[in-house]
Amino acid sequence: MSPAARREQFIALGRDLIKRVSVDNVSIESVAQAAGVSRALVFHYFSSKQDFHLALAQAQAKELVEATKPDDSLGEPVVVLRAAMASFLDFITEHRHAYTAFLRGSASGDPEMRAIVDQSRAVIADRILERTAVFGIDHTTTVEVAVRGWIAFVEEVALTWLDRSDMSRDAVLDLMVDSLFGIGAAVTGEPITRAE
Repeated sequence: MSPAARREQFIALGRDLIKRVSVDNVSIESVAQAAGVSRALVFHYFSSKQDFHLALAQAQAKELVEATKPDDSLGEPVVVLRAAMASFLDFITEHRHAYTAFLRGSASGDPEMRAIVDQSRAVIADRILERTAVFGIDHTTTVEVAVRGWIAFVEEVALTWLDRSDMSRDAVLDLMVDSLFGIGAAVTGEPITRAE
C-alpha cells in the first residue's frame, strides 16, 4: 500500500470509529488495532493524537463542504437551499460525534482546529453570498456579517438538536431555512420573496 493510501486508510478508520464513540475515545491504539498494524506505524504518519485528530477534522470539513454543495439543477433557489440544509442535517446525524467534536474543538483555542472550522464556514458563507442577488439582496458588508451570524446560529441549533432531539428534523430544517430569510428581511428592511 502506498504511503498516501495507508494514511487515508488510517483516517477512514478513525472516521468510522468516531461514528460509534466520541473523538476523545479514538486513540492511535484503537486505529492501529482496527488496521491490524502497530502503533508505531500509525505514529509514522501522525506525530501525535492531536495531529491525527486534526487530520480527521480536515477530512470531516472536506466531506461536510462536499455534502452540502448546492445542487442548482433543483431549480428555485429556496429549493436548492432547503436541499443543501437537508443534506447538512443528514450529514451531522450520521457523523454526530465527529461534528460535535469538530465544532467544540474549534472553541478549545487550538488555532489549527479553529482554522479548519473557519475555512469550512467561509466556503458555506461564500456559497450563500454568491446567491443573494437572486433574492434581490445586494452583497454588502452588512449582508456578509448577517450570513456569518446565521452560520453560527445554524451550528448552535444543530448542536442543541443533536444533544436533545426533541424537535423533528423537519422542524429544525424549517427553522434554519426560515431564519435565513428572516435575517435577509432584517438586513434589507423588506420581506424576501421566495418561490417554491
